[in-house]
Amino acid sequence: MRRSLRILGASRRLGGRVVLRGIDLALNDGDFLVLAGESGSGKTTMLRMIAGLDRADAGIVEINGTVMDDAGRVFIPAERRGLGMVFQDFALWPHLSCLENVALALPPVTPKRNEAAMALLDRLGVAAVARRRPAQLSGGQQQRVGIARALATRPSLLLLDEPLSSLDLETRERLREELRESLRATGVSAVLVSHDPEDCWKLADQVAVLENGAIRQQGTPQALWEAPASPYIARFTGAHGGIPVPVMARCGQAALVLGGEVIVLPGAPPEKARLFWRDDAICPAGEGGIAAEVVSVNFEAGRFRVRWRVPGLAQPLSGYAAAPVPLGAQRISIDPAKIFLFDVSGDHCP
Repeated sequence: MRRSLRILGASRRLGGRVVLRGIDLALNDGDFLVLAGESGSGKTTMLRMIAGLDRADAGIVEINGTVMDDAGRVFIPAERRGLGMVFQDFALWPHLSCLENVALALPPVTPKRNEAAMALLDRLGVAAVARRRPAQLSGGQQQRVGIARALATRPSLLLLDEPLSSLDLETRERLREELRESLRATGVSAVLVSHDPEDCWKLADQVAVLENGAIRQQGTPQALWEAPASPYIARFTGAHGGIPVPVMARCGQAALVLGGEVIVLPGAPPEKARLFWRDDAICPAGEGGIAAEVVSVNFEAGRFRVRWRVPGLAQPLSGYAAAPVPLGAQRISIDPAKIFLFDVSGDHCP
């Protein structure tokens, strides 16, 4: 499989501070990578390093098998890397029409430039505004034109720096679909910086999560959902919790004691642990199960969110039920495959 992007041992310092360290990353041709992380984790610096707007202090950056940056020994500037870029603030030329913005980005040898530009605008759903200038468009329309212009360069790799974050919810949803379909149609690989989990679920073939300047986990969205490597990744993929829990050892494995029942998880037990869980990890049990008390029930988007107080836990557990459940004493079941333990340093215990 050809790699559209490969980074080996890359590091970057800014103002004497290590922003990126030991970055190893690979992206197969035609794949869509979402680069996620909290503010200050190094996402934008990494995108700039791929683009050639920042240099690596150590390591190698390759695009389509060609070394672009080898920590000073080789450095190909941004304009010669064959990349397309889309920014959060659109960055369209304000004095040109949308058609002219896209047509000027096409390679010089392109025949029938206006027709080719119009075809890209049509693919992104903005052919009707081709003759307008950017100031006459909505934010969503401007971003579509920006993506069309980036694709017009026929890039080997498309870089997107939070291009959807300033748009309203409905526009983001439509643009995600249009962006994914356009990239599939053209076969262009992409790296998108985001802090929105919806981009992970709806765009990504691969997700790489940066924490404190290093890649904490890379894999498919499903792999991150099934086995998050840190509390941040657990929360990013929709898990609840962070509750301190008592853990003991049982045959070399971690065992939780909840409501008088023992739940055994793989892996050595930590001295102190925090518990995270998925929405569907906890549900009412007809018989048996763990003793609990229902303390609140709220309707939420077609389901009922239930909070259970469990003896031995400082905070209630929450989950969903298909129908309202009565307040008071009840028994619950917990799916061990959908709960996660992390020690206090943030390392995954199992």
